[in-house]
Amino acid sequence: MQKANQRPRKSRDEVKLPKLSLFHSQKFKVVLPSALVGIVMIVSSLYYSGLSGNTSIRDVGVIFGALTAIVPVTLIHLRETQRKDNIDRNLPLFLLALSSAVQSGANLIRAIENAADRNMGPLTPELKNLRANISWGMPIEDAFENFANKTGTKMSKRVAVLLEMALKIGGDIRTNLEMIQKHVTELQNLEKERKSSLAPYTYTIYISFAVFLGIAVILSSQFFSEFAVVQKLLEKSPGEGEFFSSITNMDIEALNTVLFNMSIIEAIFGGLAAGKIGSGNYVAGIKHIIVMIVMAVVAFMFI
Repeated sequence: MQKANQRPRKSRDEVKLPKLSLFHSQKFKVVLPSALVGIVMIVSSLYYSGLSGNTSIRDVGVIFGALTAIVPVTLIHLRETQRKDNIDRNLPLFLLALSSAVQSGANLIRAIENAADRNMGPLTPELKNLRANISWGMPIEDAFENFANKTGTKMSKRVAVLLEMALKIGGDIRTNLEMIQKHVTELQNLEKERKSSLAPYTYTIYISFAVFLGIAVILSSQFFSEFAVVQKLLEKSPGEGEFFSSITNMDIEALNTVLFNMSIIEAIFGGLAAGKIGSGNYVAGIKHIIVMIVMAVVAFMFI
């Protein structure tokens, strides 16, 4: 019996490792060129800003170089997140298909195999892989574990554990499936309510950032520009400049740079907060950071 169980575990490892290595290799092929281009942009901006003495070239070059390196990673994360969301949305349909098949007289294993033939989006390939593992003689526990690892969502892991328990415990499978479907549907409804209730807070972050940009642009274009005019007038009257040394020694370009850097810091932390509030993780905030940084760059371009 021990030898019989060792062979399916080996086949499980053979199924899991190639897909993980392929995923990492594709991600590496996308991330490495973008990181190299981003580094080249940053180094080039630092070089040309040193030649010209213009700090704005350095700041904009560093920002867009960092964005060039980050955007591909963000797109990969968004695609993976969308795939997981589609899997979770199709889980109630999968459970409904299992319940219908069981009501028609099929056992749970046969119902799972038949459900793999239905169109359930990104969930269909994982169901076909689950069916193949079961047909190869893999233990049910290992097959469901492999299914949960490949889908990669918390909801699918819960469903796999509950289905495995339903097979072990036995009893009325149809009632168990109905309870599992009701449980999954309730969890999804709670998640939708959470996102809808927290959405106004995400909008508040964008509104506050837009207000900050508006104040910064007004200060730079209206208030600081008047200081520049006063500095020119004081240069024509050297005697009066001694009484207004704080104004004559004021670096207007440095003040604009400080405001711009403050807007970038605000974009970074505001984007992270928006990602945590909206999606529950900080990585999702990268897209908000990119949007806010682009807003800041566009706003300061008109100064």
